Amino acid sequence: MKHLSIRWNPATREWYCTRCGRISQQTGVQAANAELEQYACELASVETLSVPPGTATRRLIRKPHQMALKIERSGSRFVAANADDGRPFIRLELFHDTIPSLKTIAVGFDLLSGTTLEQARNLVDAMNERIIGVAVTPK
Repeated sequence: MKHLSIRWNPATREWYCTRCGRISQQTGVQAANAELEQYACELASVETLSVPPGTATRRLIRKPHQMALKIERSGSRFVAANADDGRPFIRLELFHDTIPSLKTIAVGFDLLSGTTLEQARNLVDAMNERIIGVAVTPK
């Protein structure tokens, strides 16, 4: 039986048959259709094995590096402050706790030696005018 409905999955970059679930990694729909036509478009039965035991099978769960990354965003501001040793530094403050991975950590930026607190405040003012938020993605 022919594969009547072949669709493109942009997340996995594969063509797949909506009826039987077979996939093709060809670049065009015609090439994918030609590859899929080698196999019958049948639903796998629960009672019978579709492949003999010991045959290598394809992993259905995608590895994290092959998944689309979720970007988390939050509004933020920068604040100039003095560290415990008296040197100025810049601290990032989030307006809301919308990024779970940043709830338990503090983000700060060390400045070059010789930078005064007034210079740090000027830098913070410029950063707050141009930077409107933080975007975080897992590696």
